Amino acid sequence: MAASQAGIVTWEQALASGMPAKTVCKLVRDGYWTRLAPAIYLTHALMPGWSSLVWAGALAGGPEAAITGKAALRLDSVIEDEDLPIPILLPFAAGYRPASNWWSFSRTRTPFRSIGEVRRVRIERVVLDLCAAEPARALHWVMLAVGSRKTTARRLRDQLDEIPRHPIRAELKALLADAEQGVQSPLEYIYLRDVERAHGLSGGRRQVRSRGYFRDVDYEEGLIVELDGRLGHEGAAVFRDMDRDNYHTTRGKATLRFGWHQCFNAPCKAAAMVARVRHRLGWADDEHSCGRCLRAA
Repeated sequence: MAASQAGIVTWEQALASGMPAKTVCKLVRDGYWTRLAPAIYLTHALMPGWSSLVWAGALAGGPEAAITGKAALRLDSVIEDEDLPIPILLPFAAGYRPASNWWSFSRTRTPFRSIGEVRRVRIERVVLDLCAAEPARALHWVMLAVGSRKTTARRLRDQLDEIPRHPIRAELKALLADAEQGVQSPLEYIYLRDVERAHGLSGGRRQVRSRGYFRDVDYEEGLIVELDGRLGHEGAAVFRDMDRDNYHTTRGKATLRFGWHQCFNAPCKAAAMVARVRHRLGWADDEHSCGRCLRAA
């Protein structure tokens, strides 16, 4: 049991497994086990690792408790950070749990669903709660979740509809609408907002799959735009990108590649390049200037 719970057992679990109470007390008293919380034990004398603290916090919170926040995203392999204290969510009717350097407990009136062997709040609720706590990073959290393929924009939108009050509901609905069109990273969102929409370059399809490759933006005239935010474009992925670009070139598809500098610092120049290539390939519409273009004129 301890092996399946990162070295953690509760008093009740130990006794239910047939261990006498006096043996548990002796193991703790002699330093073979470590008491992390009332009736929660680490079955060795070493410093507890992050996974052990997750299990201990979840068990200390009781059967209705669930890991939430960034710790839940770590358990879902969305992020790699193992920060402390570990946030734990409880129903509003749950009893008080004292905080510590290892855990922080909060209660909510809004029902939540949890999953996993060590119970964690579902990713959709976690992401929306993080957006409420850090509105300035809403784009980051939404795109991180969608880009991880652990959830979808539609599931996030459905969860948002279940939350009676959210401080940035309108902003999230707009973000999720873009994510449903295939935007999966902050860089792709900046390209959509500041390069494409701001200059009237409509018509791009996103995350188009072709022979095992995904195209970030695919225009029907035959232009592909690839957005390199570094994540997923390093190491062996660089050669995968080369193979993809070469494959498209052999089939007559032009490719433009942009990074953060072009999309964030020079979106007008990027838009002009896209428009020029699209016109050359037969695009009949006209781009227009954005506010930044007019200020620079």
